[in-house]
This record gives sequence, structure tokens and C-alpha cells, in this order.
Amino acid sequence: METKSIAILLVDDEEKFLNTISEKIRLKGFEPLSALSGEAAIEIAKGKKIDIAIVDHKMPGMDGITTITKLKEIHPGLRTVLLTGYGNKKIKEAAEALDSAYFEKDEMRDFWSFIKRFGSQKGMIIIKPVDGEIATATGVMGDFGTDQSTLKPEELEMHAARQTLERRLSFTDMGSSRLFLESRMQKLIGETPSILEVKNNIRKVAPLDCTVLILGETGTGKELVARAIHMLSQRKERKFMAANCGSFSEELLGNELFGHEKEAFTGASRLKKGIFEAASGGTILLDEIGDMPFSMQVKLLRVLQEKTIIRVGGTDELPVDVRVLAATNQILDKKINNKEFREDLYYRLNAFTIRIPPLRERKEDIPLLSSYFLDKYRKEFEKDIKEVSDEVLSIFMSYPFPGNVRELENAIEHAVIMCEGNDLRKKHLPERFFDVKPSGNFERKDFVTLAELEKQYIVDVLKATNGNKSEAARILGINRASLWRKLKEIDPFNF
Repeated sequence: METKSIAILLVDDEEKFLNTISEKIRLKGFEPLSALSGEAAIEIAKGKKIDIAIVDHKMPGMDGITTITKLKEIHPGLRTVLLTGYGNKKIKEAAEALDSAYFEKDEMRDFWSFIKRFGSQKGMIIIKPVDGEIATATGVMGDFGTDQSTLKPEELEMHAARQTLERRLSFTDMGSSRLFLESRMQKLIGETPSILEVKNNIRKVAPLDCTVLILGETGTGKELVARAIHMLSQRKERKFMAANCGSFSEELLGNELFGHEKEAFTGASRLKKGIFEAASGGTILLDEIGDMPFSMQVKLLRVLQEKTIIRVGGTDELPVDVRVLAATNQILDKKINNKEFREDLYYRLNAFTIRIPPLRERKEDIPLLSSYFLDKYRKEFEKDIKEVSDEVLSIFMSYPFPGNVRELENAIEHAVIMCEGNDLRKKHLPERFFDVKPSGNFERKDFVTLAELEKQYIVDVLKATNGNKSEAARILGINRASLWRKLKEIDPFNF
């Protein structure tokens, strides 16, 4: 008896991408269906039974949320995935209400953006059988022993398969492992020594499963660093959860961290798991740990030592398996001297420390950060803005940025909203920038593309190894055949 192929509907307004991915899906035994718009996807669904729909959120006309809503009206049990590069809480809540998988920002680097950038070469959507082996829909990365055509739609789930991509990295055309790891931290924008040190420390500590204390002023990106550590760790396939220790009273913080038993207090109509349980196997970030109530610090120290928790209103000790990261903008040594923070907890959390420099200490990164945020918000607000003017960059170089990178992002977002032309100017900035005297020594830096950077890196490594291709391939983290192909691309006449 012939098994019916699983039909996968891809919805995206990039036709070249759809054609490439559809062909790869077909070669692996899936039945690909493509639509360049939500309206076209609805018409396909009306006349065809589909098993999985993968829908880009930002499209002309009908957006992804509306598309998924209408697809589920036609096929109520349809498995769906919403993809967006500029997600927010409302979009996520809408996706969850539709029982749709949701990939945003950090996850997108490994899932959707990877496919779009490298799909024409060797990238492919990953399908994972529920509680089974990882399998990929690509001949290059291998099948890992699972026949997708024999699986029922309810036995499938979308999966970023970061471990698979890392394990098979040497068989792709992505360049050195250093460049791939860099893409994991693409929002840690910067080239100054201080931010490069942060990235290097993340690479060192991420695989070690120890506690990490992340120090930095408000707006420097402490949660971003924590997420990067999680994504480069052995726990990357499990949850990352964060709790702000300064936003709750002691009672509410205990409930948030450890959960409560049913009827533990008035209104506790059901059992609730805290983040130590909910993030089992994953990573939790205790943000603003310096503001944690002193008595709660005792309870946290016990959890870290015993690796067990007791829910509010309970008596049973429950084992927990999470990696704990902590972050603060405060000077903990001073709080220890003032008897406001436990010294033993400090040493338990401080197995490794990462300090994020304030923006005023790495002003050379401001043009690169400005370009990144401009690109982000011109896409989000669908504006044809080409660049940040030299005048604005000069103002930014003179401004102290007490709110750090977060304040810079806010200023760019405001300017994009106000701008009606092709470049961001002083008049588009928030008023607090109007009286800032522009820096007199600013010089715009021309940045090269990633492809050009990779080519130059390969040439530099070859020079350093005196043309020894085997040694160069080892340093680059690719095999000799991949290096040969890259050299042919760099200079087809000499290689």
C-alpha cells in the first residue's frame, strides 16, 4: 500500500525562495505547495488537504496571523508555524491563541533566516518526529535514519535543530565555524575590543553549564548575552525563561520562581509551576539579582546548593535541573558591604563573570549599531530610508547615551517614524538630541559584506600557512574540498 506524502504549504512573498525550497522538499518525498500571498494560500487550502503550513508573518496584503486563522477555518487540525523577524508580545499571543508554533528573532537565526540565506545552496527546513530522532529534509546534511514519508502529520513538529546544523557545519558552504558562531550572536553588534571580548567570553562559558553573573548598566543588553549563552549551550533545545527579581515582592517572587500548590493561599485554585520547574532542562535568567529581597536570597542559595525547590504551600522537595544565569546593573561588592546581598550567594552565582561595556566606552560601534537598527525599523515600518546621515552620526558620537544601546535603538526607531525622506536627519531625532553639539572628528566607515570578509579571511589564512591548503582548511574549520570550492569562487583562473 502506497503511503500518502505529507503536504507542506509554504507561504512567503519571495518567489525564488519558494521555488528553491519546494524543489528540495519534493526530492525528499514531501509534497510541496507554495503560495506568494495569504490569499493564494487560502485558495490552495480550499482545494487541497494540507498537513503543515509554514507562514511568514510580514507579507503584502493578508499577514501571517490572518492567513493562519483562515487556514485553520478550512482545516481545523492543521499544524502551523508563524515566522517573523520582528515579533512582539501581541503577535506571540495571537500565535499561541491559534495553537501555532512561533519563531522569532533569536530562533529565526537558526530556522528561517538560515533557510532564506542559504536555501539556494544547502539549507533546508528541519522536521523533527515528536520524541524521535532529528531528521532533515536535505540530502547534504543527511537523513539521520528517519523516513519522513511514513510519519503521520500529528507525529511531526517544526524544529530549529541547532545541534544538527552545528554537527554538519563542515559539509555546508557557510564558512568557518567562527563565522557561524558569530551569526548566533548577530544582535551583539560591535567590532571594538571590549564587545569582542564579551563575545569571546560567551563562547568560552556557554558549553560549560556553570552559573554566570552578567554585569552591565541598564540598556547594555544583559538579557541578550544570557540568551546567547543559552543558544550556544547544551541546553539550547530546551526553554529559556527570565524573571526580574526587582519587579516582585518577596511573596510574589517566591511564587514566580518556585510556583505554588493548589489552595496554598486564597485564590490558588490550581497548582502552578514556577520557572525553576517550567524551564526544566533549560536555562533561567534571574535579572536584577541585586534587587532580590535578602530573605529570598537564602532560599535561592539553598536551591542552587541542593538543586531542589519547595513550592509555596508545599512540603515536598522537588528536584530541578536548570542552568542559572544572573544579571544586575548594581555593584554587588557595595551591597555585600552594606549587608544587602549575601556574600555566599554572590560566590555561588559568580562562577564566571561577563561585564558588558556601556555604549560610551565603545562609541566606535555606534555607526554599525545605527545601521543595524535603521535596517530593522525601516523594514518594520515599510519605509524606503537609505541611511543615517553623517550629521546624526556625529551627534550620536557626542552624546553620552545614559540609556546605552537601548536608548540608541529608541532614538533610531523614533527617527524612522518621523522621517519622510531617504535619510535620517537631526530634525527626526527626539528633542533631547537637538542641543547636542556634533562631534568634529567623525568619519564614516565603509563596511564590507560578509562574503567579502570571508574571502579576505581565507586569503589571510592561506598567507599565514604559506599556501598549505590542508592546514588552512583545518584553521578555517572546513574540509579541503570546501576550501577548494571557495578558492575557485575567489579566483577561478588560478585555482
